[in-house]
Amino acid sequence: MDRQILDIAGNVLFCADGSTWGVWRVFPRESARSTGKQLRQLYERTVTLMKSLRGEVMIASLCEQVQPHAIVRRCLDGVDLDANPHWAETVHNAWDQLETLDVLGRSYWIAKPLDGEGWRESTQGLLRATGAALAASLGLSARPATASAIAVARERVRVAGQDLDGSIPIRPASEAELLWWLCRAPVRGVDEPQLETSETVHNTGISVSRSGRASLATLRGSVLDEGGRTDRAGGLLGPPATLNRRFLKCVTPRDDVLVTSYQAYLVLAEMPRAFTFPGHEILARLADIGFGVDYALRITATTNEEARASNRRRTRDLMSQDEEHGGDAAGVPADVHSAQEEIQHKNARLGASSTELDLEVGVVACVWGETADECDARAKVLRRAFLGGEYKWERPLGGQRHLYQALLPGYRTPLVLRECSQNLLATDAAMLLPVSATEFGDPTGALFGMVLDGGAIAPYLLDPTYGPTHDSSGGLAVIGELGAGKSVVLKNVAAVVRLMLDGRVIAVDRTRSREWVPVAGALPGNSQVVDVVDPTLDSERANSAELRYSCDPLRVFGGNAKTSTGIAEIFFAAWLDLESNSAERDALGRGLDAVSGTAGASSNALVDMLARQGKHDPAARALATRLQRLRRDPITRPIFDPDLPPVDLFDADMVVFCTHEIPLPSALEMSSERMAARVPPRKLFGRAFHLLIAAIAKEICFGTDRWGEFICDEAYNVTGTPEGQQIALEFVRDGRKHGADAAFGSHAAKDLGDDVLRGLIAVRFLGRHRDDALARQGLAWLGIDPSDSHYHEIVTRELSPLNPAGGEAERRARAGEFVVRDHAGRVGRVKVMTQPYRTLPKSVLTTPRIDRGGTRR
Repeated sequence: MDRQILDIAGNVLFCADGSTWGVWRVFPRESARSTGKQLRQLYERTVTLMKSLRGEVMIASLCEQVQPHAIVRRCLDGVDLDANPHWAETVHNAWDQLETLDVLGRSYWIAKPLDGEGWRESTQGLLRATGAALAASLGLSARPATASAIAVARERVRVAGQDLDGSIPIRPASEAELLWWLCRAPVRGVDEPQLETSETVHNTGISVSRSGRASLATLRGSVLDEGGRTDRAGGLLGPPATLNRRFLKCVTPRDDVLVTSYQAYLVLAEMPRAFTFPGHEILARLADIGFGVDYALRITATTNEEARASNRRRTRDLMSQDEEHGGDAAGVPADVHSAQEEIQHKNARLGASSTELDLEVGVVACVWGETADECDARAKVLRRAFLGGEYKWERPLGGQRHLYQALLPGYRTPLVLRECSQNLLATDAAMLLPVSATEFGDPTGALFGMVLDGGAIAPYLLDPTYGPTHDSSGGLAVIGELGAGKSVVLKNVAAVVRLMLDGRVIAVDRTRSREWVPVAGALPGNSQVVDVVDPTLDSERANSAELRYSCDPLRVFGGNAKTSTGIAEIFFAAWLDLESNSAERDALGRGLDAVSGTAGASSNALVDMLARQGKHDPAARALATRLQRLRRDPITRPIFDPDLPPVDLFDADMVVFCTHEIPLPSALEMSSERMAARVPPRKLFGRAFHLLIAAIAKEICFGTDRWGEFICDEAYNVTGTPEGQQIALEFVRDGRKHGADAAFGSHAAKDLGDDVLRGLIAVRFLGRHRDDALARQGLAWLGIDPSDSHYHEIVTRELSPLNPAGGEAERRARAGEFVVRDHAGRVGRVKVMTQPYRTLPKSVLTTPRIDRGGTRR
């Protein structure tokens, strides 16, 4: 293998042909996974980047094998493991899971040869090339660049970087990153080095000296075997068959063994004549095709004036063909007419915008495998994936080694790629979206799932504190049809809060099976389960139910007279349906003022006080009579039973309110004042009790320094009342000021409250919705155009499919798939992973098991 790069100084490459290159890392803000406004912003930034190009430029996108230890470091970042030993155990188990996955990352780069200015620099480049050739012929190492040459080159790189920067953020590449690029090329997909910005490149043994100069003396050489001629070809036709093997076999020494990587290179030989956006962002699709793909654009930019002059000559040539075909009875061929229209349209666009450029664009892609067959199969998959869009990828025979060099900085564009280059205007080339943000999820936090866009796997991290601690709104919500996995997501949020943050969790459980109770038992810490009645008993036997805790607001908030008075008044007013200006509401307030703050404050004491005040106040007497009658109902025991200890607001790590037996008014019953006046007191109690739960959750979460999370599954039970919606809004709007947040689950976005509450929720999960209308509503909530056929197909058919081709095994393996919008507004497809803590994975499952006899197990 020839050694083209002689020296590295910062982000400057000195090459054997005398040229000098500058290299930058590119960090796009928007993602091609986004839609609507964000996707348009990414396109507009890419247009600006393309219009800033001058001369020859290389834009490259490289995959990286993300090792488990790199993800684990992000999961542990900022966590005190001495205080949270359970998190160390969870992350250790997650590490074991990551060992079985092929996790890929992606990075973007710009490399550009720096044209010399004046005869002095041209002479220095010629002397450097001559010296390198002479040293190579004598078997000597090339001399490093002089200090003066480095100083001049760095100044030119700085100026070139200023011309490129502005639309999409870039920074100079580090020497370790450049060494990673060079070391990875011959071992793609096989024991790759790790991309790091420190002083060493993991897995290579190469280091950057303290002087900031990279030593290339220890850079391992590789043998590039085009067509794999060193492989033994069996059979009679074996040797001739090697002549048609369109791949490159790279053999690299690694310690005492040889590492072999098979790589196939394809060039984009044909494109459609007309471009539209969105729809032609093929390079973004190439990055998510389902396996690792590197690609690069080799671009030569022509100024507007030069392009217009060149196109005028081409126009004259094309127009002259009308006369050449004048005597042909078939007339002028259709492709000539098409070419004439195309060149005239391009001339019009060049004339309409003085900033428009003509770009000669060559696109090369690389796939790889551990065997020649695997490499060949992936190349065929890539070719077939784009045939429907009039994009044609070709695998040149005999040019694989030159295309290998085309994916490295420091090498000029090879002829095999120039022959397949396309002439595109800058605005058209930008539609390919060569760069796109790949980061998804939070930078640190729990390994909450894996990103599955296009089949490629990347980690999705979730930190409930990220939004509130970065001056952003918090809140998480998950919607989907029955069985889509909403509860599993919320249970994993609870696990993250308990295990990683040692925070407090308050959850509302409406299921008859009390599915949240096993979760509370599986997580560390002190948990409290608040049952209204034992779900195994009907209402006739509920008197004998053994309840655990009381939710009497006057006892729960007994230490704070102001809080207990306000919450108790809201609860009783909602339960008894008292109008704000009614005499009974005034009587309730007087009774609470007399009871709150006393040693024996309770709802029973309130009833007794109202009875005493009723001797002189008819409104108080009527109120006391109603409450005396209502408290005989077994469903009110969590309020009036004096033997139940109140919920502990300070010692409980997790509180689960089991409210299955509490009836709630339907939307029809609350649709009008006349209907609402007929709602039974039991249903009004259920409505008020959920409001009370929200108030207790707010007090627990907002009242201490520990992080608090209010988890409201079946969110409409809380957000269905104006008071409950207000408390939910306070969690999302003001929770970050108090170290608290809320997570909601429901079947439709409208269940989450009004437009303000829905709009402030930052992290959004959309599960399977086979109903067309609900799917479109969910997409609109994510910020995706509801008419987007691609995402509509995903939500209605592809998320956790109920009848996959692989049968029951595949159905179970694909459970938990969601379309997710993260804090930054990026959209991706994620498979949620249960936190691997002891018995938690079994505790979060909610699907009932039914045998053929119909008996639930």
